Amino acid sequence: MPPTLRSILASRPVTVTLAAITCLCLFFITFDISHAGNNRPSQPQTEQTTTHVKGVNHDVEKDQVFKGRAARSTRSIMEKSEGYYQRILGQRAKWLKENNYGSSSFNPWDKVFWWWLFPASFNCPFDIQRVGPISDGGKWICGMSLYEEKPRPKCVIYSFGVNYETRFEGEMLDRTDCQIWAYDASVSRMGPETHGRSGVYFKPYFIGDKDYVDNKNIQWKTLKTLMKENGHDWIDILKVDIEGSEYPTFNAVMDDFDILPFSQLQIELHVDTKHVTFDDFLTWWQKLEAKGLRPFWTEINLHPAIYYAKPWASEYSFLNTRGSSSKNLLLREYEP
Repeated sequence: MPPTLRSILASRPVTVTLAAITCLCLFFITFDISHAGNNRPSQPQTEQTTTHVKGVNHDVEKDQVFKGRAARSTRSIMEKSEGYYQRILGQRAKWLKENNYGSSSFNPWDKVFWWWLFPASFNCPFDIQRVGPISDGGKWICGMSLYEEKPRPKCVIYSFGVNYETRFEGEMLDRTDCQIWAYDASVSRMGPETHGRSGVYFKPYFIGDKDYVDNKNIQWKTLKTLMKENGHDWIDILKVDIEGSEYPTFNAVMDDFDILPFSQLQIELHVDTKHVTFDDFLTWWQKLEAKGLRPFWTEINLHPAIYYAKPWASEYSFLNTRGSSSKNLLLREYEP
């Protein structure tokens, strides 16, 4: 650098001027960054809080709103569920064809776990609650809160095969205004949860595919006959555990009614060889589907799996997709 230029830059006035220019540049840079940050879209702020539900802590965001999704109607949920269910039907048909269903070598226990072909793949459009004991005997109910809120004046439950296990019926009496009509010829009365309580009507009958009295003087009656005797045209919850007799019984029910007269069905299915073949079970199941029943929950009974090697009993919960919304609470639209 030439001596003259070096002396000029080293002079006091020039040094002060350069320092001032540097500070001014830093000021404008900082101002621009801060101003740009203030103009950015603000992020939603949520308040973290903790709720306590029977000893369980949940961190939840208060007043968090997710926009862009409209409220879904009961009908739209059911229509989407039907689309999902048809996909499962296609998978079942494809699997049966690929595995030579109908040939003498076909065995659902060897080729596939029987229940895999009949998944509970429909969606209940409301809450699902387990009612009754945590062990065998509890049932999964679609829209339990609806029955608690009592949106129609009369709630009717039919229970076939009660034995002395009545914890499900007892809890329904505790939580709702439903009345229960129960039938089982293997016992003289119901269990302690329901015995002597108002709103319970018990008869020592068996449900079957026709009306008759057997050689043990036991009365068998069809669902159609019992509903007529009781003055009912609709059942909210139909609970069935009749140890393999469900197949002829429900063949008769499906023949007797164009629209099945209940909102949902809680049933234990038994598929050991003394009760039904796979061919007959598939035909029976497809007949249920053709009547509009859709399974929304299943729970394998582990007792047979432990003691008899094969899990040949399973609880199923079906929703009836047909019927009038004035009778079937699960088909109604509810305002928020």
